[in-house]
Amino acid sequence: MDQRALVDEEWRFVEALLPADLEASAVEKLAIRRKREISSATDLLRVVLAYAVCDFSLRQTAAWADVVGLGHLSDVAVLKRLRNAADWLGHLVMRCLHERGLSASTSVSVVRLIDATVVSKPGSTGTDWRLHVGLDLAKERIRSAEITGVEGGETFRRLSVEPGEIVVGDRGYSRAPGIASVLDRQGHVVVRLAPHLLPLRTAAGDVVDTHAVLATLGEAEVGDWALTFQNGASTYPLRLIAIRKSSAAAERERARIRHEASRKGRKVNPRSLAQAQFIAVVTDLSPDQLPASEALELYRLRWQVEIAFKRLKSLLDLDRLRAKDPALARCYLYAKLLAAILIDDLCDRLPALSPWGYPLLPASRQPLAIAAALD
Repeated sequence: MDQRALVDEEWRFVEALLPADLEASAVEKLAIRRKREISSATDLLRVVLAYAVCDFSLRQTAAWADVVGLGHLSDVAVLKRLRNAADWLGHLVMRCLHERGLSASTSVSVVRLIDATVVSKPGSTGTDWRLHVGLDLAKERIRSAEITGVEGGETFRRLSVEPGEIVVGDRGYSRAPGIASVLDRQGHVVVRLAPHLLPLRTAAGDVVDTHAVLATLGEAEVGDWALTFQNGASTYPLRLIAIRKSSAAAERERARIRHEASRKGRKVNPRSLAQAQFIAVVTDLSPDQLPASEALELYRLRWQVEIAFKRLKSLLDLDRLRAKDPALARCYLYAKLLAAILIDDLCDRLPALSPWGYPLLPASRQPLAIAAALD
C-alpha cells in the first residue's frame, strides 16, 4: 500500500478501524486541549500520520492540512500538537493491540516472539530509543509493543504475560529476573542461553560449567539436560537443550564475534569463540510438552520478528528518525507503529469493507432484484 494513501484516499477505511474511545482518550491524554483549527481527534490523528508516515516536514504537514481542509496551521502549531500527542498515540497502539486479543485468555499453543530494535536520532551513532515488539507466531501480527529510551533494556519483565503463553527470546533476554517473572505468571519461555548472564545449576545447587556440558555433544547430536536457575531466594527448574553447529556455521559465528569485538575496540573472549560451536536454549517446558528438537525449531522461528523489523524499517522508514526533541521523537515512533498496525488490519479486512458503507444483499437475492429492475 502507498503510504500516502493511508491519510488520503484510504482514510475512510482507516476510520473504521480506529478505537471507539478516540475522542475521549484524546482529551484525557491532553492531546487536544483547545479545539482551535483541529477540532476533532480524527483530524488530529490524520495530521500526525501525515507527518510520520508520509515523512512530511512540519511546514509540509501544515500545508497539506490546509489543502485537505483540516485547518489553517503554522509549522509551530503543528509542532505543538505533535509534541502533545505522544502519550495518546501510545494509548491508541495499546488499544489496537488489545482488540487483536492481547488481553484474551490464551493456551499453551500461543507463542510470542520477542525482540527489540535500536532507533537513533539524527547525527547520533549510538542508541537513543528502543522499540520492543512481540510478534504472534501463529498470526504473524504484532501483539505487544513499547517504546523506551536508552535505559529500556531487553527483559521479559516489561511484558504482560498470559497463563500458558510461550515467549521466545534471544540471548539478551537470558536473565534470571526476566525469566522468573514469566514463570511466576504461569507463562513459559524458550530463550537462547547466554551463560554469563544466566548461571545454571544442578538440582543440588552446584554451578554448572555450561561449556564443559556442551563439549560432550557429538556432531548433529541434540542434548537435553534437566537443570535449575536461581532468582533471589527462589529456585526454578529449566531444561538446557543444545546442538553442535556445522563447522561452516561455527566459523561464520566466530567471524562475527571477531568483527564485533574489533568494531568496539575490545578483546575477543575465548569462551565466546568456544560457545560459537553450539546453539543452546533453555525452557521450563517438559519434554512431553516440548521435545528438544521442537524447542530448537521454535527458537529458529524467532527470526520472523527480525523480518517484521525489516518490514517496519523498509516500508515505513522506521529507522529514519528525524526528530531530536524527545516528545516529538516519541510521537513519530508511536505514529509509525500505529500506522503499521492499521495497514496490517486494513489489508486483512479490506475485502470486507465497502465504499458505500453497508453490505449488499445476499448473493441469492441479487439476481431477483436485478430482474425486477429490468422489468
